[in-house]
Amino acid sequence: MRRPTFLVFSTLALVGSLSVGWACSSDPSGPGVTPPPGEGGAADAPVARSDGAPEPQPTCTAFDLPAATGPKFCELPGTDAPDLTVPPEFCVREFTSTPIAEARVMRFAPNGDLFVAAPSMNTPGGASDGPGAIMVLPDDDHDGRADSVQTFAGPFPRNGLGSCAPLEVDPNNLACVHGLLFNGDHLYFTRGDELRRFPYVKGARAAVSPASELVASLGADSATDMRWTHTLEHHPSGSIYVSRGRFESSACTPVEQKKGAVLAVHVEGKAALPLAPEMVADGFRNPMYLRCAPNSCGDCYAAELTGDAWDSVKGREKIALLRKDETWGYPCCVAPDLPAPGAPGADCSNVRREIAAVPLHDTPFGLDFDRGSFPAPYRHGLFMAIHGVVTSFGSTGVLWLATDPNSLRPTGEPKVFLRGAGRPNGRATDLVFAPDGRMFIADDTSGKIFWIAPRTLASPAK
Repeated sequence: MRRPTFLVFSTLALVGSLSVGWACSSDPSGPGVTPPPGEGGAADAPVARSDGAPEPQPTCTAFDLPAATGPKFCELPGTDAPDLTVPPEFCVREFTSTPIAEARVMRFAPNGDLFVAAPSMNTPGGASDGPGAIMVLPDDDHDGRADSVQTFAGPFPRNGLGSCAPLEVDPNNLACVHGLLFNGDHLYFTRGDELRRFPYVKGARAAVSPASELVASLGADSATDMRWTHTLEHHPSGSIYVSRGRFESSACTPVEQKKGAVLAVHVEGKAALPLAPEMVADGFRNPMYLRCAPNSCGDCYAAELTGDAWDSVKGREKIALLRKDETWGYPCCVAPDLPAPGAPGADCSNVRREIAAVPLHDTPFGLDFDRGSFPAPYRHGLFMAIHGVVTSFGSTGVLWLATDPNSLRPTGEPKVFLRGAGRPNGRATDLVFAPDGRMFIADDTSGKIFWIAPRTLASPAK
């Protein structure tokens, strides 16, 4: 759980127009939320070495979506969600007709169906009462609302247990389902300490069998302070990246630094299952949501939820550019050359610097890139769902960052894009762009899913 802080007013002041009770801004994109210069974050450089020096932008080609010719999404029947505010160039609609409690991770199937992972285990962030299932929300009539909520696999109630381990004695139990990923002819998912998969045929809305296949154990079984809330992402190599988070620690040891990590599972190979994950990068606290850029370079990023007790030492949540064999310092280091409290002698010289920063406790979750369908200045932007402060729901919403149009590496400060989330509307969790160019946002507290589209965005012809 994200712990409260007595200094939260100072960080929320930076994102005042995103928090509950904020005043409106004349700038539709909202104020910046980057820490002051010299404290890290997007203001320092598009990418920085550990010494803070900028690196050149790589040469890449962005993979944009083709233009469509159908009806405009914002002209479909229905009205904008009354409590949510986006820039005037956009509309925002609710996709769900029936809420899905604990809607945590979304993925679009190859045929365009929206799949949602909805665990029943209470999440560290306080969401509860989910079905313990993988759900499908089709929109066959293309009216912008889900036709129904169907169960692909599950449900599995939590049965009052507080740990995933006892539930995983049953190989079919999905009480702790979280990450989702379509890859080839399988739907991959995480539960507890495992990466598993179901066979998947394009258009399927129910698993052929409740039995899934173990792909890899994620190496946290022997540790009591590990999180079960993983996510998955395609790496351009064909591997699957999986996040592994841990809870708060102040013990600066090599073992502790290896717990929070991003791992690669090489499903592209021919080795027999289960596979042994390979370490990509470590020194994280909770790099829960992952995303690789939709371009020829395929940079991959993690939204890192850093030390909760680091207010007094310039702690911040981080958007980390993932590179092989690099470390991010937790729990020993706050930043390059900045030891964490309780670890004054830690060597932080090799710790990486984030590519962008969000104020501590604001909790960045799902993140994704526009594929060229949004108008300037949002075109090719990196958008982030902000889960917000656990005790107040403050700051929950959506931020965006300008990026280089080719490399898609962030070049600007985070700014507010969606406002009005929070009580009574819940907390933003995952954020994904649909194959048709719309942005979808899930909420694990109200169970609602919304989409946002430019008013000029046309839907695919029927």
